[in-house]
Amino acid sequence: MHVVFHPVVNLLDHGLLLIQRLFQTFFILLSDSDVSGHSHHRILTDLGTPGAALNQKLTAWWELDFHGFMAEVRKAFKREIPLRQRDDWEGWLAFFLEGVEAAATEAERSIVSIASLIAADRRKLLTAPKVGAVSMRLFESLPMMPRFTIQQVRQRLQTTFPTATAAVKMLEGLGIVAELTGQKKNRSFSYQGYVDLLTQ
Repeated sequence: MHVVFHPVVNLLDHGLLLIQRLFQTFFILLSDSDVSGHSHHRILTDLGTPGAALNQKLTAWWELDFHGFMAEVRKAFKREIPLRQRDDWEGWLAFFLEGVEAAATEAERSIVSIASLIAADRRKLLTAPKVGAVSMRLFESLPMMPRFTIQQVRQRLQTTFPTATAAVKMLEGLGIVAELTGQKKNRSFSYQGYVDLLTQ
């Protein structure tokens, strides 16, 4: 079987959704973190007025430069940051943004590593002989189902048990997935390279 592989197209088609979800997860974690909670408390305590609340942009303060931050304080609290406090606030926000930048850099490294792994394993599968459509469908399901049984594959792909077994064996033979239990029955498999990158 002759297969033409387009790495850029495949990475965009199949990796973009994963990258988007990982970045969304990162910013959700950031908004729920102690760092974010501490900064929100200080903004409200030191700059807020009685009964005031953070607006949407102040809640995501890390997306603002300092002039934008001052403008949102003015909009939300109807007051200016006192001139004598501006250097302190600018330095304080910069300190927290350094932490955000470091976390984002680490998240970016993980995302690139995951996308590269998926692209390399897809290439390995596409260039292997006798690759069937069910094996390809199983591979494309792995990011959302990195640990699975053959029964779960059968149900997800709506195929027969022998066909699901053959698809899993194809990926196992290529070293893409590995069996976890060492048993002959009730076996469980893992896309372990992907799982390892997610849990770093």
